[in-house]
Amino acid sequence: MSDSCGIMYPMSDMDLENTQPSRPREDMEDTQPHTPVSRGVSPVPPEQRAAENEPHTQPRRRSLRGWVIAGGIVLILLLGGLGAFLGYRAAQAARSQMSREQIVTLATEQMMLAQQDLEQGRFQIARKRLEYVIQLDPNFPGVQEKLAEVMIQEAFSLTPTATIALATSTPTPTPDFRGEEEIFNNARQLLAQKEWFAVLDMLDALRNKNLTYRAVEVDGMYYIALRNRGLAKINNGNLEGGLYDLALVERFGPLDVDAQGVRNWARLYLTGAAYWGVRWDQVIFYFSQIVPAYPGLRDVNGVTALERYRVALIKYGDQLAAEGKYCDALKQYEAAQQVAPDGMLEPTMTAVYNQCYVQPSETPTLPLTLTPTPTSTGVIVPPTETPTPPAAPSETPTETPTP
Repeated sequence: MSDSCGIMYPMSDMDLENTQPSRPREDMEDTQPHTPVSRGVSPVPPEQRAAENEPHTQPRRRSLRGWVIAGGIVLILLLGGLGAFLGYRAAQAARSQMSREQIVTLATEQMMLAQQDLEQGRFQIARKRLEYVIQLDPNFPGVQEKLAEVMIQEAFSLTPTATIALATSTPTPTPDFRGEEEIFNNARQLLAQKEWFAVLDMLDALRNKNLTYRAVEVDGMYYIALRNRGLAKINNGNLEGGLYDLALVERFGPLDVDAQGVRNWARLYLTGAAYWGVRWDQVIFYFSQIVPAYPGLRDVNGVTALERYRVALIKYGDQLAAEGKYCDALKQYEAAQQVAPDGMLEPTMTAVYNQCYVQPSETPTLPLTLTPTPTSTGVIVPPTETPTPPAAPSETPTETPTP
């Protein structure tokens, strides 16, 4: 810009602005976004509006982030628990395998030591070692046969040898043992065939002919035959005869573990049977010990221990019901039904159940009539006697004395 004298002056911003083309204010106002503005309130810029809207979306983001973190923690815990479980199972399997290997190693070592003791004549120590091996593993190869061999040798060692008198100046002729040898060979052949009764008859004949002939070997044969005959008698129901044979065995050597167990069950059977019909609770006590181990043990009548246990439970329940102890009686009946279901017992159980759990009425109930219980052999066991019900009162009232 210059004046009249031609001097140039710098153009101010205001003047520069005035020289620029301008649009009408009305047009400019039309191009701006229309926002209703209250009086006295300035318009809100877009940045501020975004900042105001951000707090509404921020809790959602935080909630989603929290769920993601929680899910990750749960997944880590599950994976850690699964890894710990798999590690525990692997360690348990390794421990079981290690325990089995240790048992096999220990049993093998004891078998070798028992063989050494047997060769050196320490029969009692060898027997204890073999019994220990049986406790570790009853199915260990060869342990049962080796124990039988040791016990026979021990029985031989316990038999005193006959002293032979020194020859005098006059020589004695050589005795003729051809008869004894024949009997001995027959007995040994019968022993191999497990003919226990015939073996003992043959050995008795040998001892009657010559008491000192091969005494150690004959005693060993007596031990084996008596032990097996006693077990056979017990298994066939002849409990007293089997116990007698096992008692004779101990004259030649100690009983093994299996024979001792069978002898104990037979004794319990006889003791429990002695209380039969007198103390049903004692019958249950003794036969409950036999049933888990030897339920098929029977007497000469063929009644098994399991059947005696079942009948004793029923009879004891009858006794308790007659005494008014219905809930206790119901327990005995339920135990008997678990042993072997009996349809004849159902009515009695229903009556006892009603007396135990149903509220009694005002009118007194009569004692239960208990049905007989059949045994497996078909023998009917008579029911427990119950008191007769009281007589009903007569219709004619008795006269009461006047004061």
